[in-house]
Parts: sequence; C-alpha cells; structure tokens
Amino acid sequence: MSQPERRYLLTADHPDAIAVERRDDQPPQLVGISPPWESLSVDLGGFREKFSATAFDGLIDRKPTDPRGKIDVPFLFNHDPNLITGRTSNGRLDLTKEARGLGYRHTPLLTSSGKDLVMMVEDRTITGSSFAFTVADGGETWTEDERGNVIRTVTKAGGLYDISAVTSPAYPASSVAPRSLDLWRSARAAAAAPGSAQGLLISIDFDQTFTAAPGLWRSFMTEALARGNRVCCVTRREDTEKNREELRLAFGEHFGDLAGVVLAGPDRRKRSAAADAGLSPDIWIDDKPETVPEPEETRGVRVSSLAGARAAAAAAVARMRIHAG
Repeated sequence: MSQPERRYLLTADHPDAIAVERRDDQPPQLVGISPPWESLSVDLGGFREKFSATAFDGLIDRKPTDPRGKIDVPFLFNHDPNLITGRTSNGRLDLTKEARGLGYRHTPLLTSSGKDLVMMVEDRTITGSSFAFTVADGGETWTEDERGNVIRTVTKAGGLYDISAVTSPAYPASSVAPRSLDLWRSARAAAAAPGSAQGLLISIDFDQTFTAAPGLWRSFMTEALARGNRVCCVTRREDTEKNREELRLAFGEHFGDLAGVVLAGPDRRKRSAAADAGLSPDIWIDDKPETVPEPEETRGVRVSSLAGARAAAAAAVARMRIHAG
C-alpha cells in the first residue's frame, strides 16, 4: 500500500480550512473544508496539486455493508494519534461532500486537550488544518499547463487516514523526485513529437523508474495508449514468478495494458532481451540508459519504417536519456 501523504491548508490562504462554531446550548464544533476542490496547492517540489470533486466519492460515503466496512477517520492534533478528540466511528466527526470541498464537522470530546484545542482555534493560535490520504490506482492525472508547470490532479483517493488541526503547517517534500518529473516531461515530448503521435512502442523500466513514481507513469501510460502508442516493461530483474507477481501488483489494472513484460536478468542487455521477446521499442524510459546500448544507426531509438516519426522521437529521446543518466 502507498504511504499516506499529508497536505496542509493555512487559514491565511483558505479562511474556511478550520474554525469554531458555537450554538446555544450545544457543545462547540470545529468546522472546515479540507481539501477544497480544484484549488492549486503551493509548489510541492516541482509540481502543484489539486483535488477534483470526485476525489472522495465512494470513500466517505461507504456503507456498513461494504466488505471494507465504513471509513473510520480520527480527528487529531498535529497528526499525533495520542492527541485524538473524536472520530467518524463514534459520531464526533462528520465528513460531507460540499460544493467547495470536503467538509468536516467535529465535536471534540471536551477533555482538557479537547477544550484547549477549541480555545486555540478560536484564538487563532492554531491557524491551519491538514489531512492524510493515499491515491487509488489510476486515481491521478499529470499534465503540464501552457507555461510548463506540472499539475497533479487527484481524481480518486484510496484512503483518508486523519484530519488534523496543526500549529505550524509545513509543506512536505515532494513524494515525486524532480528527476522523475524531468524524465516524464522528456518521455511525453518524445511520444508527442511532430509526426510521432501514434504507433510508437515505449518501454518503461521498472526499478527506480516506474517504482519511483508509479502514479506518474500510470498516468503517462493512459495518455500514451490514448494516442495510439503501445507500452511495454523491460527490466533487469530475474525472470521469476515472484518478480512477475510484484510487477503485476505494482502496475495494477494497467498491467493488462502492457504490450509485453521482459525480465532480462542482471547479465543481459535490455535491447537484446526485448528483441528475443519480439519487441523493438522506439522509446526507452530508463534511469540507467547504459543498460540499453545504442544501435549503430541512431543515438536514441531504432529507426524503422516510420522513419520520420522515429527520427523526431529519437532527437527527444537522446536528450531524455542524457537527463536520465
């Protein structure tokens, strides 16, 4: 399972992230929106992020009859499980899909820490909220805007693990390394090069490439396949059932979309192993291009009958492989 990611909302940027609501003869409640829909985050390390209004559909409204049971989300202080003031399963936290975003309404258990929490939010000693989540397989898309900014859109969350009031919101380091983003940009440019919009066979390496950013490459596969290209995986892992099963689990529902899976082993060159499997990739996405020796006729990809398309892609891939090395 993916490690939960955390996102933070400052009330300076999102005034409705967290507030205290008091009603006559009722205990105080903490109310807020976390996250808002279609609102771009700060730079998370080379990309910005937004959540679509579908992100938590089928999650927060899961029925008791669902085999997974109803979702159970705690409300914490500074993400500390020891500082819990309620949860969805005991009725002290309600999560609803609102027009602006994922809404929450929390009635803290008025222990000393619960009373302190209400007082600090009301006094604006606490000025932010946060939430921890994972993304479902296929639940994200990656795009570039007209200025070249990378945007991640979360369309379906896999889990929601807590909502938290936080004293000092701090934006986490990116879960996707800049190197992966550079490789993704170059791969997209190659696959979309003039004249090469379709018909290419694209190989994605597994370890340290796909595994470094699975959601990024699943999104790339969806886009590449939609353009009429094919995608395969060529890896230097040993050809064992255990390794094949690991690849199946990692690619998830996208495994069936692969044109081929080649486990070359550590002692074989990927290009020759792919050829033995009847595959001749035009684009190699690999963090170690030295494992894919160049054919004599080109520096980047093999030029075949689609010479014009392949040549255009070759120039982009040559640059891509320099970045990857």
